[in-house]
Amino acid sequence: MADTGTGGSSSSGTRSGGKHSSTPADNYYLARRRTLQVVVSSLLTEAGFESSEKAAVETMTEMLQSYISEIGRSAKSFCEHTARTQPTLSDIVVTLVEMGFNVETLPAYAKRSQRMVITAPPVTNQPMTPKALTAGQNKPHPSHIPGHFPEFPDPHTYIKTPTYREPVSDYQILREKAASQRRDVERALTRFMAKTGETQSLFKDDVSTFPCKTINPVAGHIVSSKMLCV
Repeated sequence: MADTGTGGSSSSGTRSGGKHSSTPADNYYLARRRTLQVVVSSLLTEAGFESSEKAAVETMTEMLQSYISEIGRSAKSFCEHTARTQPTLSDIVVTLVEMGFNVETLPAYAKRSQRMVITAPPVTNQPMTPKALTAGQNKPHPSHIPGHFPEFPDPHTYIKTPTYREPVSDYQILREKAASQRRDVERALTRFMAKTGETQSLFKDDVSTFPCKTINPVAGHIVSSKMLCV
């Protein structure tokens, strides 16, 4: 009845998607959105409309998308409630009943004479999120693990790779390492003593360089006036 008007509404709805996006996720979303806009335009034509405003088409498209999303969400909930992973027709029927839809009117509506046949949209695979790191082949599930369980992680996350390192046996290297460790221990102990007691500095302008711990005389003992310096 109003093919020209419908074409205008659908084309206007298609242009509403905005500028072309280069990312696969945006292309996938725009393809679904355009399909819903064609469906809304066809329903408007069946209802006798010859033209429609862009805002009206967008509003009805959003309502249709929300309705379908709610059907999918509720069907998934009923499916998981019965310990299943794939929704069945009974899940959809229960969902429609819960949403207040009379399912008995569906056969007559599907066989209506004035309905318009819409060309199936091209198959668009949902974009997969790329992995940051992939090393090796993932291990398949054993026979006792259901297939809907998550896949095994990358092998490098759980496979043990033993490393072998020859022990150091050179005498000179061992002596240098022991002397270095001894110096580190002495330096750490001296700094600890300097920080926990009264200290003096060899330089008046910079008290943080070479802090020295004053050795106080003790009764009954002869103590020299030397100071421990770091």
